[in-house]
Amino acid sequence: MPKVSIIIPVYNVEKYICRCLDSIKNQSLEDYEVIMIDDGSPDGSPAICDEYARQDSRFKVIHKQNGGVSSARNTGIEAASGEWAYFVDSDDWLVEGQLGSAVDCADDLQTDILFVDCMEQYETKGERRIRLFSEDFVFDDQERILKVQEAVLCHKRSPFFSPGADNAYPAPWSKLIRMSLIRDNNIRFDPYVGGVYDDGLFTLEIMEKAQKIAYTGICVYNYRILNSSIVHAFRKGMVEKFEKNCERVKDFADRNHKQGSFLYAEYARRVAYLSSFMSGYFFNPDNKLSANERKAELKQCLGRSPWKEAIQNARYSDLENKHKYTLMCMKTHCLLGLKTYSDLKRRYKS
Repeated sequence: MPKVSIIIPVYNVEKYICRCLDSIKNQSLEDYEVIMIDDGSPDGSPAICDEYARQDSRFKVIHKQNGGVSSARNTGIEAASGEWAYFVDSDDWLVEGQLGSAVDCADDLQTDILFVDCMEQYETKGERRIRLFSEDFVFDDQERILKVQEAVLCHKRSPFFSPGADNAYPAPWSKLIRMSLIRDNNIRFDPYVGGVYDDGLFTLEIMEKAQKIAYTGICVYNYRILNSSIVHAFRKGMVEKFEKNCERVKDFADRNHKQGSFLYAEYARRVAYLSSFMSGYFFNPDNKLSANERKAELKQCLGRSPWKEAIQNARYSDLENKHKYTLMCMKTHCLLGLKTYSDLKRRYKS
């Protein structure tokens, strides 16, 4: 049994995947398997994966029809045989020598989940270290584990708040996961949500079953941030996909009898995402709908169940300042305020 199964979905990344795979080969840890899932990639990525598998028996490639990132990760889980699971995105890469340190730490602490840090890597603006939490911890009581679970939904709920870490909490690459936790509880990524917050749903599920979680601030991962993501690239259909995700989170809450603070964290998450949709969809210059059509669509959206509930129930104390403003505009139906703020945010990000 290898110590770690490194699971990598692969799709249209011929420009980046060699750096990703070489960063694994250059780790001090040698007892691992790499499972590369070619998700029907139309570029040269599959051939690159085949070559790495030919050169090193620890590298294995599975070719499948395109089914999305959730389906690819699930295929990797089914094929994995390691003690630990670690998920890597194929356009990112690992920090030299740190995966072994994280595995040693997870073994020493006998934890089910070990959270790890990352470096955000910008195409033109250098890099930034992201600490997931402001203090190290080891939690083995359900009350404190559930507090971290709520932080996956709402960053400000973190027991040890660390600025800028919100996107890393749900990400699968921010944690080493004991494989038995996944297998024994039959936990998988959910293809229904179309790659929108499927990693967050997965994280909620594993944390619900975990008996012990830990964080020690080992920086394992380099997370690539492309310029297109920084300027809020147009995301048609994202609102509808996220509504599917809200269905799944509600189902999770119902199944596990979540109430009170968990639901408030979920309302805050919905407001934060809806806030991002202002610049990513409703007021994006690439949206070809007329101004009146956009306003009508936005009004209709704000009246639908997941958003209406969130706007009515979200608490300002759970929101970052930028989202507090958008919540205020949503509550008062001030669409001009939403557009103005979206335009300002776009100019700043550019």
